[in-house]
Amino acid sequence: MSSRLDVCFVWHFHQPLYIDLATKRSVLPWVRLHSARNYSMMLSLLKEQPQAHVTINVTPVLAYQINAYASSQCSDDWLQLATTEAASLSPDQKQDLVRHFFDVNPDRVIDQDPLYHVLASRRDEPAATWSDQDILDLQCLFTRSWTYSGRPGAGVGQAHPEHYTQQDRQALALAQADRVQRFLPDLVQLAQTGQVEVATSPFAHPILPLLIDTDAAAAVQKTPLPRPAFRRPEDSLRQLETGKTFMERLLGVPITGCWPSEGSVSMEALDHIVRSGFAWTATDETILLRELQGAPRSRLYKPYVAKTASGNLSMLFRDRGLSDAIGFQYASMKEEDSVAQFIGHVRAIRDGLSEPGVLSIIMDGENAWEFYPGGGASFLSLMYDALVNEPGIRLTTVSEALGDVPALPLPAIRPGSWIDGDFKVWIGDREDNSSWGYLRATRDDWEGFTPDEQERSHMSLMAAEGSDWNWWYGRDRTPEVAAQFDDLYRRHLINVYAQAGKTVPDLLLQPVAGNSPSAITLDPVGIMEPPVDGSPARYLDWAPSSKVPAVNGGGAMTFGIPVVSSVHIGCGRTTLYVLVEFGDSASSAEDLRVEIRVQTAARSTHFVVRKDHDQASAWSEPETSFTWGLRDTLQVGLPFDAMGAQPGEQVKLAILVLGGGRLLATIPSQGTLSVLLPGQDYDLRHWEV
Repeated sequence: MSSRLDVCFVWHFHQPLYIDLATKRSVLPWVRLHSARNYSMMLSLLKEQPQAHVTINVTPVLAYQINAYASSQCSDDWLQLATTEAASLSPDQKQDLVRHFFDVNPDRVIDQDPLYHVLASRRDEPAATWSDQDILDLQCLFTRSWTYSGRPGAGVGQAHPEHYTQQDRQALALAQADRVQRFLPDLVQLAQTGQVEVATSPFAHPILPLLIDTDAAAAVQKTPLPRPAFRRPEDSLRQLETGKTFMERLLGVPITGCWPSEGSVSMEALDHIVRSGFAWTATDETILLRELQGAPRSRLYKPYVAKTASGNLSMLFRDRGLSDAIGFQYASMKEEDSVAQFIGHVRAIRDGLSEPGVLSIIMDGENAWEFYPGGGASFLSLMYDALVNEPGIRLTTVSEALGDVPALPLPAIRPGSWIDGDFKVWIGDREDNSSWGYLRATRDDWEGFTPDEQERSHMSLMAAEGSDWNWWYGRDRTPEVAAQFDDLYRRHLINVYAQAGKTVPDLLLQPVAGNSPSAITLDPVGIMEPPVDGSPARYLDWAPSSKVPAVNGGGAMTFGIPVVSSVHIGCGRTTLYVLVEFGDSASSAEDLRVEIRVQTAARSTHFVVRKDHDQASAWSEPETSFTWGLRDTLQVGLPFDAMGAQPGEQVKLAILVLGGGRLLATIPSQGTLSVLLPGQDYDLRHWEV
């Protein structure tokens, strides 16, 4: 005997914090692009099908970034590349454009457009061989492919006749911006009608059980864990409470549901969710079924009530098979066939119930659609239509289902996530555990900040506690992307100190990945004794030095800010010389501060030169003597004995440029610079006939 089945879709919309909270600039464009295409598409389809009721979980960190873009409070380098006339782009910018603007699905997008396909065949050619028309076409194709334009085609696979014009570029950019600006208002409108229930997550998407106690992972996996452990239950509560308050204030709608980041739960985490004011949460079937061994699978299709120390919490558990089928399988099938297969499974679940039940489909709301024809719009529309027209099926929100379907008591559960029921993605690997060490050290220091310093820096701390950084450690990931995420993670940690006016620890300049940063070896070609007065550098004075390659724009640590144009490092017989030539923006930087950090066998020394308006000063930690001049350039002379170095010793150094409570540049962007100081036999070794 069949009974009614409530089908609850929980679409999880999330992007990590790509915005540097100090600079308000986004290092990667994915918030903007997913908002303009995938997220907008899903809201547009719901407007077309008012009988389809769903739950959309928007993480606060995503909503924060969408709002920043919508209100023109942030931008990104890719947007500049897409909206600047080709003739005004520098050679390096053109090369970046050619490298990045094929970052779309090749089968579903590039190969469906003849012009895009032709340009893609040239992607390995130097940008110098590309005409301005080629660049313009690529700008328009990329923007078009990442902008939902309604069905059919959903903005992809629609060939443009011949070539694009400047007017096309401008119109596409405006259309994309409009999609981003409309997302949050459209979401609110759907929520006010009751068609969409808005849920949310802890603010920066942390793994709550691990934030509470990293040793929680020991219950479900046999891997080495960080030592000492990270234990900050108060941070779990802060993430939850901040997230809920932020979303309700931003959207103006009540929020009662919480999708815990990556479906990660423990009994302690459930208690925190209740204490933060949420009424329901959800996770994966693995978490439930391992506690109900021997029970029929039909037990999955019921709501549950967890009893915590702080009160009761309603829970749903996702059907992994059907959720993953949409996420990973159906894209390769004909839309009609995949929908028919899906509905067949739903009917089977309905027909196997003797009383009302709930089927929970919970999945990411963006990644799957890259692999579907037309960006997934037709598939979703057909699936919604089939569900709302199927007898005995109600397509509904989580709160609607919980109000109508009786719940069962939930036994105590072991910790786990929606990925294999454990936390191996985020902890247990050497790099993962090292990352937790970085976080623990920063969090311990933050504990000692004054209340005002904590207030200025707590958002960066919460950002660093997010789950997304460890996703890229210890696994087979794309090296370039992994390096970007490593940089951004450390950038958030660095901002904890910079925003509080504290000295940035040397540890945070070292990449987590591999935990063995490379040193760029410099090879000065002769002995030099330049003036150290801050005047423009004369070629002959600095000709024996080594020039460090351009340092701005190399990853998240610099964000393309033109603060430093070049760095030269050279050696005298007893002194190491450093020349920093500034870019145009350095003059406008508030409270400019340059730190030269030198590591020798004997010690680590920080040499600091600061300019606040027209007043300049310098000091070192530990205190020692050195020469400096700061005017048009910064010139510094570091005696070997001031560094604790011996002639002939290999020393390592890194340069930090800070201003206005933020890190502006690091030289190099990763690792250190290595210089061999001249020894007693320097003249003999470098003598030439």
